[in-house]
Amino acid sequence: MRNLIRSRRGAAALATVIALVPLIGVVALGAEAGSWYVTKKNAQNAADAAAYSGALRLACTIAGATCDTQSVDYRGKEFAAQNGFCNSSPKDTTPYPDGQCAPSLPTRTSRAVQIDIGDYNTGTFTTPPTGSGNAVRARVSQQQPAYLSAVLGFMTVNIPAQAIALVQLPSKVCALALGPDPTGGGALKIAGNVSNNGTGCPVMSDASVQFASTPSFTGSGWAVLGTTGCSPTSTCADPGVTHNYFMPPALDPLQGLNNASFNTRTGSTTSASTKLAQCPAKTPPYPNGSKCYSLQPNDSSGAYTGNFNWGSQDYVNFAAPGTYFFWNASVNMTGATVSGVGVNLVLLGNSSLTINGGNINLSALASNSSFPALNGVLIDDQTTANVNIGGNGMIKLAGAMYFPKADVSFGGNTQPDNTTCSEVIAKRLTMTGGGYLSTDGCAPTTIAYTQVVALVQ
Repeated sequence: MRNLIRSRRGAAALATVIALVPLIGVVALGAEAGSWYVTKKNAQNAADAAAYSGALRLACTIAGATCDTQSVDYRGKEFAAQNGFCNSSPKDTTPYPDGQCAPSLPTRTSRAVQIDIGDYNTGTFTTPPTGSGNAVRARVSQQQPAYLSAVLGFMTVNIPAQAIALVQLPSKVCALALGPDPTGGGALKIAGNVSNNGTGCPVMSDASVQFASTPSFTGSGWAVLGTTGCSPTSTCADPGVTHNYFMPPALDPLQGLNNASFNTRTGSTTSASTKLAQCPAKTPPYPNGSKCYSLQPNDSSGAYTGNFNWGSQDYVNFAAPGTYFFWNASVNMTGATVSGVGVNLVLLGNSSLTINGGNINLSALASNSSFPALNGVLIDDQTTANVNIGGNGMIKLAGAMYFPKADVSFGGNTQPDNTTCSEVIAKRLTMTGGGYLSTDGCAPTTIAYTQVVALVQ
C-alpha cells in the first residue's frame, strides 16, 4: 500500500486531462465566436446591398424622374432578402424576387431588417420628416442563443450590422445613349472632331463610351460618363473633362412615350397638300424658284405621310403651336429654311428624319394640353430608322429630342432659340462637329439625371 501511495505513474496524464478542460473550453468558445463573425459578415453584406439599393430608388425621387412603383423601403428589404435577411417577428412574407430567406429559423433565433430615409452630413445620420432626406440607412441584425459562451453570462447574442448610402447631388444629363452597345463600339460614340459648346452638362451612356480621339469642350461643367466602360484606353484616361465610366445608369425620363396611345396613329395627308400655290409676300421677296410649305397641327386626328423633301430653295413653316404627327413619312430638311414655335414633332411607323444644314429654327411646345407627356419635347421619334442632325448652316433646335429606338448622329453648327434647352436622348448616339447642348430651360420631366450613390458607412 505504501508503494502504491508513493507511486507517480500516470501523474502526467492526470495533469494533462485537468489542463485540457479549460483549453477545450477556450477552443470551443473560439469556434462559437467564429460563427458570430461569419454571421456578422453576412449581415453586413445584406445591409450594404439594402442601403445601396434603397438609395438608388431615392436618387430617382430626388432627380424628379419617372420612377418604378416600389418604395425605398421595398427596394432595401428586397436586396436584404436576396442576401438571406428578412424580418422574422412579425414574419415578412413579401415574395421578393430571388429572395433567399429561410422558411424558418432555428429555435430562439430571429432576424430584423429596418430601412430609414434620412439626412447624412459630416458623419451623422438623422431621420427628417417623411418625404425628405439624402441618404438611406439599413440596419440588419440576427439574435441567437449562446451556448458555451453562456458560462460567461451570455444567454443570447445580438449580431448587428449597419450601412448608410448617400445620394450625392444628381447632375442634369444633356445627351444620353440608352444602349445597348453596338458590335464593336460604344452606345455613346464621340468623334474626333467634336467641339461641344453650351452651358456645360454631362453626356452619358447607359452602356459604354467610345472615343475616336480626344474631344474638345468649351466652358465648364462638362462630363463624360458611362456605366460599362470606355475605349480606347489611351483617350479614356483624359478626355479633358470630368469622367467616370462605371456609373449607375441614368433613368430615361421620357420612357412613357414608348407606350403612348397616339403611337398607333396613321394618316393620309401628303406633302402636296402643304405646298402653297404662291409664296407669301415679304421684303425682300422669296427668290425665284422658291417653294413654300405651310403645315398645320394635327392634334385631333390623322398624320402626315409620304415624302417631305425640303431643299435649299424651300421655305417651310409649322404654322401654329401644336402637335405634328408623321406616319410612314420621309422628312428630309437639306439646306431648307424651316421655322416653328411651340411645336411637337412625332414620327411613327416607318418614318425617317434628316436635318442637314440650312436655316432651321424650331422650338418645343412647353405645355401641351392634348398630350401632356410631350411637354417640352421637340421631337419624339418612335421609329428605328437612323437619324442625322447636323451640317453647315444655322440649326436651332430648342427642346428635348427623343429617339429611343434609333441610332442618331448629332453635330453641326447647332444652337438653341427661344429657350436654352437642347438635349438628345437616343438608343445609340454619335456626336460630331460643334453641337450645342444645354439642359437650362428644359421641362423638368424631360431631363435625365445621373445617380451618384456611395456607401459612406
